[in-house]
Amino acid sequence: MPSLKRWSLSPVRCALFTAFSLYSLFTIHYPLSPTTAHASEFSILPSITVGEEYNDNVFETNNRRSDYITRLMPGIAFMYSAPFWDWDLAYNYDYRYYARNSRTGDDTHNLATKGLLRLIDDFMLLDVNDTYSRVSLNIARDRTQESLFVNQSDSNIISASPYFLFHPGSQTTVTTGYRYINVWYRDPTAVSRRDHIGYLDATYALSAKLNLTADYTYTHENSINPYDRHTPDLGFRYAYKDKSFIFCQGGYTWFSSQNGGASNDPYWNAGITHTFDTWSVILKTGVQYPVDPLSGLTKETDYTLAINKDLNRGAVGASIYYSDYKEFNTATNNPSVGTIGDISSKYGAGITAKYELTTKLIGTLTGSAESYHHRSTNSNSRRILVNPALSYTLPRDFAIALNYVFVDSYSPVTQTDTYQVNRVFLELKKSFGKVLERPPTGGGDSVSGTGEQGAGSAVR
Repeated sequence: MPSLKRWSLSPVRCALFTAFSLYSLFTIHYPLSPTTAHASEFSILPSITVGEEYNDNVFETNNRRSDYITRLMPGIAFMYSAPFWDWDLAYNYDYRYYARNSRTGDDTHNLATKGLLRLIDDFMLLDVNDTYSRVSLNIARDRTQESLFVNQSDSNIISASPYFLFHPGSQTTVTTGYRYINVWYRDPTAVSRRDHIGYLDATYALSAKLNLTADYTYTHENSINPYDRHTPDLGFRYAYKDKSFIFCQGGYTWFSSQNGGASNDPYWNAGITHTFDTWSVILKTGVQYPVDPLSGLTKETDYTLAINKDLNRGAVGASIYYSDYKEFNTATNNPSVGTIGDISSKYGAGITAKYELTTKLIGTLTGSAESYHHRSTNSNSRRILVNPALSYTLPRDFAIALNYVFVDSYSPVTQTDTYQVNRVFLELKKSFGKVLERPPTGGGDSVSGTGEQGAGSAVR
């Protein structure tokens, strides 16, 4: 398993960033063609965030240990758009200091890079993505809202996909290509993997409201449980009114494990979104096969009902949901008794709210209550999480935010799953930046269009 140093200095990464830097410098100073009609846009937004957190149960156990955590997060957001390619990058380094030495060496990185290269315009393209973040080791129970590190691992996901676009008819679009995905986890117990994927997607616009789709995907995965997978499917999306639509996509998937065994299983993704004047109702269901970091391939069945309401100065939403998890046995590759972190199913409810108290002061609230069924003990545990927050925009591109997180977890059987956490943290952020835009007709080193408003809108 590669170390962080090896990941940072990988030849692929160095080559991509070197080529990107040289091309950026070249296209800023020398237009691709003196008659090109496209402008190249460049925005860069450095930032620095400092924060202080008090956590009364750092390790989320009955033996509570509190600490004060100081965080320093320098970052940069970058966007470059040219006739040949687009780049969008966001990165920050997260340094953490625990005043009472409850933990050391907890620094991490957050990186999201997206690149689109138009090798032949509207025909041959290349997508390149890289994401580095700290993720939960259990897909059934997200711990990233509860803690900075408990049951989590640093993860890096690199993908590259050259593909072709065809338009055999005015209403038909066909996309075919190859996708390489490399997933790495720092935690040695997690399952890193490499996927080689070939795909063919076709869309037919039967009318302005109805689209028909047909897809086929072949996946070859290299990991501790290597397998081959074939996945064809058919689907449609029908927009029966403005902002209201129904969709359905379904097919069959064939797995063949190199460790022995095979299985054939259906999957689907269907739902309806109905919008009233200021209300929307969403009903969705699906069967998918995500990869759990610890146990590998998983069969997940979901049902969700959500209601959202737009307000004059904000929005509120509520949802109820149910999920069932079954692990694929590494020897037979068949869905078997769920052992995803010992959670075989969960159901819950959640709320979200956002309100603009003033033009500069925004309040948000998220909350959830979830119940988990543990197969090994045939018992349930539950978790309640509440997270109110306030953010205020200050002059000179400063912003301040105050957050509080309360977690209450209880299990009648498993003592380690019974705990409470209170987290309070205050953050101050300063942003810097400007936008550079090359005129459509070229013009050497000249640039135009500088300003903070442009920089802010260019960064996601």
